[in-house]
Amino acid sequence: MDMATKHTVAQEHLKEWLACKDDKEKRGEMTRRLSRSLNLHEKSVGRTMKRLQTKDPCAVEKRGRSTYYTKDVDAALSKVWDAMDNTCAENMRSAINEMVGFFVQEKSWDFNDDVTGKLNAMSLATLKRRVASFRKKRGLGRGRSATVSSPLKGMIPIRKSHTWAGLPPGYAQMDSVVHCGDMLTGDVVYSVGCVDFATYWSEYEAQWNKGQIVTCESLKLLRGRFPFPLIELHPDTGNEFINYHVHAWATAEGLAMTRSEPDKKNDNMCIEERNNSIARKHLGYVRLDEILLVPIVQEILRVACLLHNHFRPVRRMVSKVRVGSQWKRTFEKEAKAPYLRVLEHEKVSKKHKAALRAEHEKLNPLVLKRELDILKEKLGKALSEVTKKRAAR
Repeated sequence: MDMATKHTVAQEHLKEWLACKDDKEKRGEMTRRLSRSLNLHEKSVGRTMKRLQTKDPCAVEKRGRSTYYTKDVDAALSKVWDAMDNTCAENMRSAINEMVGFFVQEKSWDFNDDVTGKLNAMSLATLKRRVASFRKKRGLGRGRSATVSSPLKGMIPIRKSHTWAGLPPGYAQMDSVVHCGDMLTGDVVYSVGCVDFATYWSEYEAQWNKGQIVTCESLKLLRGRFPFPLIELHPDTGNEFINYHVHAWATAEGLAMTRSEPDKKNDNMCIEERNNSIARKHLGYVRLDEILLVPIVQEILRVACLLHNHFRPVRRMVSKVRVGSQWKRTFEKEAKAPYLRVLEHEKVSKKHKAALRAEHEKLNPLVLKRELDILKEKLGKALSEVTKKRAAR
């Protein structure tokens, strides 16, 4: 029984309590009965009744600690969270001040200095609680794998997850995402992704189906979008990557190739995470089974990659140690965008860094976010038209 219930019960017995004021025997019996039923000391029963008798019915009772982060702070946080594509609190924390600056620059920040100060001073634990409350209202789905092991996988060596640490920029993990909805049959759109392990720079390209030749063409486009040269390509065991077309192209271009061990997703950990935060986040789990949708999906992925590479911080895992039957993971204290990781890495040349800075200065995350929303709306309308045409047949 909580205190609110106890006060309600005591309030119902208040008139009876006052009526037996001059009858000590009846008052004592009532005190003992309420003490047992409310689990209160007998002296506490009398104090409770006195408080209820002298309480002002018009006064608003204020108990507990006063609220510091009010609703306007939650509104400001929600605005930044939505602008950052509903990222986690750990990655969001280091970019709040920068995002507020962009809102102020566009004159779309409707909150005073007090709210802004509280937002910037908010601790990580408080951020996590509030972001969790925002995220609770939105469910996340699960997709299905379309990876089929290739019989030619024996020609490419395996790279395990523990061998990635310490590698310079240029060692990239690859994977494909099927946009088939809840039915893994027929011709559909695929997203081919490539993520650099050292800097977390990510690039995605959309294609029709996952044929070997078209996948090879997508990899050529992705390679040209990286701000530094690629050294090694690391796919899973899918036959869209483990084939003679891709292997011959990589060999001719001087690119090494390794692969993940079958059914071991941790060998390809970065691209698996990016599949969720880029491809699935912006395209969802809807079925894209019309070839005319490919150009729109390509544009969505291009803008999404610009947004995530330049303005979406990522908190990387620093160490992973086995302690008994559990794994103890240690993460970076401050999240950094892939753009900053490229600039800070000593293995990236000054020429490539200068070109990247010039590209970054032309970008605005709020403009990219609006462009992305427009493209998503365009994709939704195109899907509706496709559905109507099929229904009319």
